[in-house]
Amino acid sequence: MSGYGKKRIGVVRALTCTLALAIGLAGCAQGQGSPSSTQPQASAISSASADKPSPNAEIADVTTVAYLGPEGTYTEEAARLFFGNNDEMKPQTTVADALALVAEGKAAYAVVPQENTLGGPVTDYIDAFLAADNVSVVGEVVLPIRQTLMGRAGTDLSKVTRVLSHKQGLAQSAAWLDKNLPNAERVEAASTAAAAREVAEGGDSTVVAIAAPGAASLYKLEVLKENVSQNEANKTRFYVVSKQANKRPGYECAVFAARTAADKLPGVLDAACSGGAKLVCVHDRPEGSALGTYRYVIELEREDGFSDEEISRLEGIDALEYLGHYGRIEG
Repeated sequence: MSGYGKKRIGVVRALTCTLALAIGLAGCAQGQGSPSSTQPQASAISSASADKPSPNAEIADVTTVAYLGPEGTYTEEAARLFFGNNDEMKPQTTVADALALVAEGKAAYAVVPQENTLGGPVTDYIDAFLAADNVSVVGEVVLPIRQTLMGRAGTDLSKVTRVLSHKQGLAQSAAWLDKNLPNAERVEAASTAAAAREVAEGGDSTVVAIAAPGAASLYKLEVLKENVSQNEANKTRFYVVSKQANKRPGYECAVFAARTAADKLPGVLDAACSGGAKLVCVHDRPEGSALGTYRYVIELEREDGFSDEEISRLEGIDALEYLGHYGRIEG
């Protein structure tokens, strides 16, 4: 699923955000475990929560799904894991294009890469999601990533001059490439599948691609080396996005955006976690108005699920913008 970029941040900014997050995490931990005055409220909310619905409980049997194409990307694999094979899949050139189809009502859902264990947050795609109009997260897919080196039949690794992949595929496979193809040029493609397709159509056996295993058979390429990321923990998380937010209570995951200065973040996190939720992650993106002010993506998890009352409480917290609650499917 799909590709995914990680951008470097400055040391000062990193230290500021790390300190803010550490303070916020402490507040979240206290909200879950201490016998403070917030705990009776958390217990009451927990008892009001409905039984957990399945992650795709509100998904129609047959629907249309946009994703980062072409065919053979990890994003398509994630989409089929969540929706099955009976739906109309619409591969798009970019994640922004996929989200636009949802916003325009031309697709019911889009699947968006969000974070990779090796490459980190997929900042380009997070930005595209935040910029999309009137969309909500209605599901999450966690997919193991097995980056595979592939080329035309008869490719000789000793003669390879170029390696094509999405920038995340190149980053995740950097250690293997450094050791085994140190002199080969590394070229970014729009997606891992686009890299495989280019190799298949190019006719040059000195050019290879790193892509999902299924792309080799799809584009009739030879597998040259399996799992060149060399890390069994390599996984990517994907958002399933729709114009219609989930309505049922009980899903265990929720996501919010917060537009605030870095020094205000700990208070926002403490308030968010005071109802018994656990902080999963925080991603910071430039807010665009002033240095030191960010738009944070905040993910929460609640073992007993989020009740309607708890969602309402979270929506009432100053600076928080509700972006959906949902369940998770793991591949």
